[in-house]
Amino acid sequence: MESPKKQNSLKPSKPEKVNKGDKSFMRYYALVLELIGLNLALILGGYYLDDYLSSSPIIILIGTFLAMAGTIWLLLKSLK
Repeated sequence: MESPKKQNSLKPSKPEKVNKGDKSFMRYYALVLELIGLNLALILGGYYLDDYLSSSPIIILIGTFLAMAGTIWLLLKSLK
């Protein structure tokens, strides 16, 4: 017969530690979603504004250049 000290207790076990490598892909996944969202919002927004205002492709070009600048800024920010 086992002593009460040796029996399994009902205490919850300690959560396993997660390696940093296991969560690193989530950081990059979030970065990719931010980049896609930023680029789509600026480029499509410029396209629809050009269509709505019946202007030449000035606004879509501005949106594209802002998307490129934002992409570079987010990538540099994430590397720090």
